[in-house]
Amino acid sequence: MADIDQGTDKGFTFYTYSYGDDLENCARQFYQSVDEARSDLVAFRTALIEEEGRQQPLRDMKIVRLHTLPVTRGAIVDLFNGMDGDLGGFIRSREVVEVVTEPQSP
Repeated sequence: MADIDQGTDKGFTFYTYSYGDDLENCARQFYQSVDEARSDLVAFRTALIEEEGRQQPLRDMKIVRLHTLPVTRGAIVDLFNGMDGDLGGFIRSREVVEVVTEPQSP
C-alpha cells in the first residue's frame, strides 16, 4: 500500500519501448522495470528475426522510462482520453534509458 500512497502524490515510473525517434509512438506494452522491458523486447526482436523471408536488419529500438503526473481525477481523465494515442497529458516525461540493437540474426 505504501507504493500506491507515494505514487499518487508524485506520479509513477514505468517502462515501454519505442520503434523510432518519436517517443510517443511506443509499443503499447508497459513494464514495472527496465529489466522486464529489456527481456520482452529481446524476445520480440528474436521472434522478428526468425520470421521466414526476413532480409532487412531490424531497426534499433529504445527502452523508454515514462513518468506520470500525480494521480488525480484530472490526470485519470487525461489518461482515458489518450488511451488510443500518446496517453494524453497523463505522461509528465519520456526518457530513453537504453538503445537495443541486438539480436540481429538467429
